[in-house]
Amino acid sequence: MQLDEQAPLLRMRKASFRYPDAAEQVLKDVDLEIAPGCCYCLTGPTGSGKTTLARILSGLAPDGDGGGELEFAPAVASAAMPVGLVLQDPDVQLLASTVGAEVAFGLENLGVEPAAMPERVSAALTAVGLAKAHDFPVDKLSMGQKYRVLIAAHLVMEARLLILDEPGAQLDPEGLLQLRGLLERLKAAGIAVLLCEHRPEPLLAVIDEFWQLTGDGRLQPGRWTGTAVPSGSWSVPSCAGLSEALLHAEDLAFQGADGQDVWSGVGLELRRGERMVVTGLNGTGKTTLLRCLLGFLAPSGGQVSILDGLPEPGRLRGRVGLLFQNPQSQLFENTVREEISFALKRLGLARSTIAERVSQVLQGFGIEDLAEASPHKLSYGQKHLVALAAVLAPGPELLLLDDPLAGLDGYRSQEVLELLVRWSDHHNMALIWTSHEPDLEYPWAHRVLRLEGGRLVAA
Repeated sequence: MQLDEQAPLLRMRKASFRYPDAAEQVLKDVDLEIAPGCCYCLTGPTGSGKTTLARILSGLAPDGDGGGELEFAPAVASAAMPVGLVLQDPDVQLLASTVGAEVAFGLENLGVEPAAMPERVSAALTAVGLAKAHDFPVDKLSMGQKYRVLIAAHLVMEARLLILDEPGAQLDPEGLLQLRGLLERLKAAGIAVLLCEHRPEPLLAVIDEFWQLTGDGRLQPGRWTGTAVPSGSWSVPSCAGLSEALLHAEDLAFQGADGQDVWSGVGLELRRGERMVVTGLNGTGKTTLLRCLLGFLAPSGGQVSILDGLPEPGRLRGRVGLLFQNPQSQLFENTVREEISFALKRLGLARSTIAERVSQVLQGFGIEDLAEASPHKLSYGQKHLVALAAVLAPGPELLLLDDPLAGLDGYRSQEVLELLVRWSDHHNMALIWTSHEPDLEYPWAHRVLRLEGGRLVAA
């Protein structure tokens, strides 16, 4: 069935939604239309309901009380895959163990002949710029690479509307440039795109219209007024007086699943109170490096000394904190308050001390209103805040942060960055911070390094 280029792909009228036990609706009387070949950008504060709206549009509404109308054009309603949604956290959507099987999964459900699948899978992977063999293990991919796999998995099924939740949180500049080209081609083919994005600058050339969720559940026309990247008035900090080494790594190497070095010859030294940024494109091994430094992964060569000993996680409890790139992987308690209290209880602190610490970080991150909420039902950005608060509460001497601002709006990013720099200064805490945005400036850091070509070099 052919699409009418003048008619909307879908209409939403008076849509509202409330999560169970929530006092307020996250969406209120939302009206919108999506036309073929158009790209829309949905903005709004962290936790304002962008992902909720995206899930409802894709037919994956979460549990709760909803109302309103959602009407698809006949050609869309009859399509095998009318709407494709790539969530902000790729791990919750990945089903298969290899890249090829993941992209082909939808084709299998559509009954496509097996002989026709490899060519379509290869074309979809090429379109998203992921040069991986079909048998490459999914669990060996970086978060940004996993995001590309999921885009390919929807492209291969010829979705009429593609919804991308925070691609800027997972894709490096090269990936965003490839995505912009892909979106241009999709628009030319009459496919509509909805971006839920805090930082749309790299994609402005393909965006036709902005919408904004205001934070009280209402959708209104929006516009982009400038960068959301956190900035500050910091002067470049001096390394003078930073003499005590907390971490020393020498000639580290790590081999990937294909037996090739992900990186090698890596050496670094971090001193008490020092703030270091490690940048690099998707798949260069930033997360792997952090895990090797803490003993979660064994390097294929070299040595690490941390806090005057070997990198053994049990020995480092309370003295070193790690924020994973995927916050969901380190959240397990029933409430935010219990989540932040967990590590403090394991350290044997007094109840009054625990209560004081929890109150301090809740207030510092501006999440007091979430104290009794389930961390598992929060937005991706809110989960990041909770996980960060939980690792900061014990007052670590060294904090390792894997892309800590992913999923946070500009205001929240600025708040978190200022809090971490202030905490580092006041408590003499060292930081290692990874980022897939190598072109940004980091004026609050003592040193900026870059993983490039399998080497760690000065940026």
